[in-house]
Amino acid sequence: MTVLLLLAIALPFSAGTAFAATNITNGTSSQTNTTTSNNLAKVTDQNSTPTTNVTETTNKVNTTENNTQAKTVTPTTTKANSSSTNKAAGSAASASTVKTATSTSFTNTEITSAAASVQSFVITNGRLPNYVTISNTEVTMPEFLQLLVNDLLNYNSGLNKPVTLKTVQSTDTHTEILNSGNILKSEYLNLAKSIETTITTKGEVPNYVDSSLGQINFENQVYIYSEILNFEGINQRLPNYVSIEPWSQVIKNTATSEGSGSSIAAALLPYLQPTTNAQSNNPTIVALANKITAGLTTPYSKAVAIFDWVRNNITYSFYYNTKYGAVGTLAAGTGNCCDHSNLVVALARAAGIPARYQQGYCDFSDGWYGHVWAQLYVNGKWYYADTISTANTFGTITNWNLNTYTLEGTFITLPF
Repeated sequence: MTVLLLLAIALPFSAGTAFAATNITNGTSSQTNTTTSNNLAKVTDQNSTPTTNVTETTNKVNTTENNTQAKTVTPTTTKANSSSTNKAAGSAASASTVKTATSTSFTNTEITSAAASVQSFVITNGRLPNYVTISNTEVTMPEFLQLLVNDLLNYNSGLNKPVTLKTVQSTDTHTEILNSGNILKSEYLNLAKSIETTITTKGEVPNYVDSSLGQINFENQVYIYSEILNFEGINQRLPNYVSIEPWSQVIKNTATSEGSGSSIAAALLPYLQPTTNAQSNNPTIVALANKITAGLTTPYSKAVAIFDWVRNNITYSFYYNTKYGAVGTLAAGTGNCCDHSNLVVALARAAGIPARYQQGYCDFSDGWYGHVWAQLYVNGKWYYADTISTANTFGTITNWNLNTYTLEGTFITLPF
C-alpha cells in the first residue's frame, strides 16, 4: 500500500540546513525542497489520542463520537483529531441503534474519524469491514461511501453541515481494471460527483467508476475516499492528489511484523529500516529494545515503554542539528530534540514498530522555535513521541501548543 514513518528550551534550526529527498511535507515552509509529496494522502500526521481498537474476530468498526462540530479549514497548521473509540465489525447482531435513513446525520468530524477507522481496518485485515458504527448507528460500506463522497464535496465547497445518511444498496459484481498511479484533486472530486449521482439516481453504489488510470471498483472507492477524508481530518485540508493501486494489490500489500502481533502495510516498511543516525540494527540498540519491551505483547505497550525509557533516562542538551545519533546519544545519556528523536526512532524500529521524524515551528511557553520530534505507528495511527520534556507522555504533548504549530517536514531519516 503506497503512501503514497521538553523542557521549555527547544531547538532553532540553522539557516543552512539542507533537506533530503526522503522529506514528506505537509507544511508550506520555504526550507523544504520537496514540492509534491506534501500532498500525498498516503502519509498521515496522526494526533495523539488512541483512536482505533481493531477486533478482527467481530469485523466491526465502531465510532463513538457525539455532539461534535464540523471542522474549519486551517491549511497551515495541524490539529489533533477529536477522540473516539473504533472497533472492527461484521454481520453479527449488535446493540447499536437501528438507523433511520431520513433522520440520521453525521458531522464532518464523525465521518473523518470513521474514515480513519476503516482505513486502519483495511491495513490490518486486508479487506473492508462489513460495516462501521458511528455514534451507535451501524452504517454499511455502501452507505458509508455515500457519507464519504457527500462530506468530501461539502468540505470542498466550504459547506460546514452534517451529511444525512441514506439507504444505499451494493451491486453483485465489482469490476476493476486499474493501473497504479496518482489521481489529482480535480479528478477525485469529479469521481466523487459521479458516485454521488449514481447513488442518488439508482439507490446503489456504482459497480465501478472510470478514472484516468482505469476502472476503480467499489471496495477501492471506499478505501480511497477513506484515505482522502482521513487526510482531511488530520491536516485540515484536502490532498492535491492521492496515490492509488488495484484493490487486489491493496489487500495483498500487508506484511506481518515478527513479534509485533500486528500487520504492517508494505508502504510502512521503509519506516522500519536502519538509517545513519537511527541505527536500529546496532547490537546495543537491539539489546536495549529487547530489554525495554521484554514481556510486553502489544505494539502499543512496547511503544509506551520505549517512549518512557528515553524520556526518563536521556537528559536534554541544547545544540543544533544531530550530534550523536542514536548510538552516541545512548552512550552520552543526553541529546537535543534531534538526537532524542534518533534514539526513539531507532529503538522503535528495532522493536518492529514503524517510526518517523517530524519537524515544525512550535509555540513554547517562552516563544516560537524550530523543533523535531518522533512519531510511532501503532494500531493504524501515528502517535506523537516527544521525549525531551518529562511533562509529555506517549501520544500527548504539553510543552508546546499542538493547535498552532506549523508542520515543516516529515522524514524517514532526519536530514540534518
